[in-house]
Amino acid sequence: MNKLVSVTAVFGILLIAISPARAIPIYTIADFSGGVSTVTGLGNSLGFQQTSTCSGCAAGSVGGHVLFDKNLIPASGTGIVNIALASITGASNYDIFNIVLGSKPLGFEFGDMNVTGSPSIQFKDGVFNGFSLVEDFVVNGKTYEFSMQGSAWTINWLKSISSSSLVALGYVTIGDAGLINQASFFPPLPELPATAVPEPATFALFGIGLLGIVMTRRRIARR
Repeated sequence: MNKLVSVTAVFGILLIAISPARAIPIYTIADFSGGVSTVTGLGNSLGFQQTSTCSGCAAGSVGGHVLFDKNLIPASGTGIVNIALASITGASNYDIFNIVLGSKPLGFEFGDMNVTGSPSIQFKDGVFNGFSLVEDFVVNGKTYEFSMQGSAWTINWLKSISSSSLVALGYVTIGDAGLINQASFFPPLPELPATAVPEPATFALFGIGLLGIVMTRRRIARR
């Protein structure tokens, strides 16, 4: 029995040395949609119209897509959790997060300048609950602020440091039906150099494994 345990342990060391285990992210890409609830006169000039009064028209449309690590979705009962979106090898900023509003159209994506904090996807009790994002932008010399908190988004005209005026507000569809057309995304595997050399630690573990096999065989031969 001791012989079997010794050999098993040695082979375990060899497996660790030769092929270390790595956690692989499970990326998911999905589409989302929404609508426009309220529009002011300034909002009309930016190409907005209420979705309820222009069903199917570009002026009342809201849509986009997002790419996230499915492993990071929190469990049910955890409340509201924001998970920051991050750069992913092989994916463009447009793929990671993009939202388009109105008929002009106004568009925002991951990596934009003037973003306050990293854009985040939001979950509530493990279910899609919208996004968290604040970004300033300029149109025709006026500075605006686009803000998303959960399922709601707003656009305000920043008239001064202490004064703002509503331009438009709306929503994105949340819950189980919020993220549609979900598909797996597989980043391209990194290419290893042709002259790749194992690390010293790998050599050390490999050597220990070989020595263990030799010692075990000697003990078996003596008996």
